[in-house]
Amino acid sequence: MTTHYPAGVDAPDQDEQFVAAELARYDRELRQYRRLRSRIQADFVRRLEGAGFRYFHVSARVKSRESFERKVRRAPDREVGDILGVRVVAHFEGDLPAMERVVREALIVDDDSWVDKSELLPIDAFGYRSVQFVGRIPETADPAGASAEPTGGPEASGAPQVEVQLRTALSDTWSELEHDFRYKSARQLPREVDRLFALSAALLEQADENLDRIRRQVDDARTAGPATRGDGGGERGYIGRFIQYDGDSRSLDQIVTAALDVPFGVVTGSGRELRSVVRAAGWHRYDALVDGFAEFSELGRRLAIACASTTHDLLLSDAEPTRPARAFRGIGTYWTALAAALIGGEPIRESRVPDGRLSEFRVVATYLYEHPDVSALGVRRRYGAIAAPVGTLDDAAFPRITLD
Repeated sequence: MTTHYPAGVDAPDQDEQFVAAELARYDRELRQYRRLRSRIQADFVRRLEGAGFRYFHVSARVKSRESFERKVRRAPDREVGDILGVRVVAHFEGDLPAMERVVREALIVDDDSWVDKSELLPIDAFGYRSVQFVGRIPETADPAGASAEPTGGPEASGAPQVEVQLRTALSDTWSELEHDFRYKSARQLPREVDRLFALSAALLEQADENLDRIRRQVDDARTAGPATRGDGGGERGYIGRFIQYDGDSRSLDQIVTAALDVPFGVVTGSGRELRSVVRAAGWHRYDALVDGFAEFSELGRRLAIACASTTHDLLLSDAEPTRPARAFRGIGTYWTALAAALIGGEPIRESRVPDGRLSEFRVVATYLYEHPDVSALGVRRRYGAIAAPVGTLDDAAFPRITLD
């Protein structure tokens, strides 16, 4: 259909046509982006908690229509890549690099979009500090494990984009206030305000460094050797020192990795799962861990061979069924502590392994403990034939099994 304009009125130029088309796209996709917002936020939180982070906050937002239109008009030749945005706020600056690696696993990241805003500041200046990048949410995997969105929305023309920002809590407070005071002000602010903002940024940057130093010194105190601290250096400290420096632990890691024939690397969430089973085994001190490992390491080796998946995540095959199998430092200690906890009948709390799967492992561990001469590979074949399928999360869906 041809559109007619009144005399003296020009047809919209290409920029206006582009703006109109982009606004129509925004209106069409808004509902789906809003649904996606809560999913990606929950996914980031789950991944960071699984990686052992405690001090952080994640928030997601969908850009308002007015803000979207302003950005389109400022750069009509550039796609708006931050309709959906996620902000990860850490309490400690030292956590940011590792947290970035965790959240990147949820996205297909455009590495050309990565920028560290602090590097854009002059060497003698203080101001906005944040790491930002744009990624696409894989179409094959919904962050919450739900079914794919209907066609016709963001996914119809490709996987939806999300802009990720990572910064510290102090930087976040500074940037929010500066944005409101400086850029939303109706008039030019006095030069004194600029000076005070720069001074505040410098103080906050120093405060971030101080917080990291405080945590390092606290961790150093917790990880002091058993000769200077009766608790063996704190929970994380004594477990970390054991899996890193104990020769038997490192040897068992290699044995289990070779027996399962899986690659070795870093596994997100392994530290948390390891701590949960060590606690359940009752090994709350370094010397208790050493003694318990010596007693149960052979059972732990056999339990790993009998139960560990070689096609899915070795720890969270049900909670993370899409992750490939990979060994990690401490895997031998994990299966050893798990075996001890299962034999002792202690509840394993704070684990993401379903109780139904742990019940299966308990049956296998008990059988191996009572039959020390039985082949673990033979038990693996028998257990594999009766185990619940990988990805089972409902405890009621796990059948009661027996190996007798």
